[in-house]
Amino acid sequence: MKVDYDSEARSLLFEFGEFRYSEPGDYTEELAGGTCLVRVHDERADGIQLLSADDDLTRLDEAAERFDLDAEGLRAGARAALAAPDREINIEVGRNLAEAEEQEEAQAAEGAPATSPRPG
Repeated sequence: MKVDYDSEARSLLFEFGEFRYSEPGDYTEELAGGTCLVRVHDERADGIQLLSADDDLTRLDEAAERFDLDAEGLRAGARAALAAPDREINIEVGRNLAEAEEQEEAQAAEGAPATSPRPG
């Protein structure tokens, strides 16, 4: 994901994937009282703009819950962008290893093969 904090506008912009122009069927969903704007493409979040971003990052949680996004990953990206304003930050957030280990243990208990080995 790419994250950029515009210090003049006090706005965080998250982009998931490569830039593309709006297509028919795309829309913007307003969350957190209109301060968290989510661009939606094919019923998936394509980008998020958080207004007055330096006030409260927990407003990202609503977008994370609504669109099945990683809230911790969003907040980590936001903190990185706030620390380096007016620069594009590229972040790759991997899967939660503790949750992956729990899933693998549950699958092993059920006799199902593990989905992937834990790195490390």
